[in-house]
Amino acid sequence: MGVDVDQLNGMLSTIVSVTRQAPESAGTALKTIFARMGDLKIDGEDEFGVSLGEVSGQLAEVGVNIMNAKGELRDMGEVIEEVGNKWNSGVWSDAEKQAIAIELAGKRQYNNLLALFDNWDMYNKAVETSMESQGTLQKQQDIYMESTVAHLQKMRTSLEGVKDSLLGPNDINPILD
Repeated sequence: MGVDVDQLNGMLSTIVSVTRQAPESAGTALKTIFARMGDLKIDGEDEFGVSLGEVSGQLAEVGVNIMNAKGELRDMGEVIEEVGNKWNSGVWSDAEKQAIAIELAGKRQYNNLLALFDNWDMYNKAVETSMESQGTLQKQQDIYMESTVAHLQKMRTSLEGVKDSLLGPNDINPILD
């Protein structure tokens, strides 16, 4: 859908922090939002009777295009960031914001999208933190691998491998018995 990991981390952490709901619920909300945005090429209506052209039409009315100049679907992360950056800029009235949120998220996921856009600074900080943390897990792993505990575990694993290669179950079981 064109949402990178850092964007997704930022969206999930913002929605979960603000709404205090389970991460799975926030993930489901985002899945629904992206699906509503991504199904634009298919004719018809969603389960609530919303014509898929209505989503892109509503956004186009306020200056956000879901399709690029070639008529292809833009990355969802890019579209969400464009809407989020305009959300608190004073460009849109409260009525326009409400209409956008309902079109993007539907009535069931509307509050999750509001939690994201109304706390856009929190989202930006979360994305920045996620981007800056690249390699942190690997650094922690490297530190562990230099520890005595890691060296002892490597030795145990190697000894088990030697034992398994020299003595099979048929060889060791009679001795153990």
